[in-house]
Amino acid sequence: MSHTQLSDTFLEHEEDLFRFLVRRIKCAFTARDMTHDLFLKVSAQSEISHIKNQKAYLFRMAANLATDYLRIEQNRAEILAETNALLWGSIDRRDPERMMMARQELARSEQALARLPLLTRKIFHLNRYEGKTYPEIAKQLNVSAFTVENHIRTVLKHLSKVRDL
Repeated sequence: MSHTQLSDTFLEHEEDLFRFLVRRIKCAFTARDMTHDLFLKVSAQSEISHIKNQKAYLFRMAANLATDYLRIEQNRAEILAETNALLWGSIDRRDPERMMMARQELARSEQALARLPLLTRKIFHLNRYEGKTYPEIAKQLNVSAFTVENHIRTVLKHLSKVRDL
């Protein structure tokens, strides 16, 4: 068996390998990438005399790639779930302390907004509370979209400073 024979076997079964990977990992895009990675691994092998059944060997390699991928994705999902639990786990609790802190932050934000110019507050209200786009606001207030963007940026910077206090 030569390197070319294994590559030829891969090319002969490439679509079957791809479909096999899609069934395993449930994502055609990732399966296509893995099929390409498999070809690169096959192409890089210098010693293949130990391979008795090339097709079975290729499918075993594909299965191993899929298993590794699924293991990594499972670990990633567990880390993400743990991180979310740490960050947001108790967000549903409505204990008095959390409610008081939220009210205080809301009051600080309202006070900070009240210190801004009227046009800035109006633009912010139209965008964040009424859901209007920058061009819609610009047309309504007869200003440029760039002006609207600058006012929104000003509000966000201002609120960020207040929140960091």
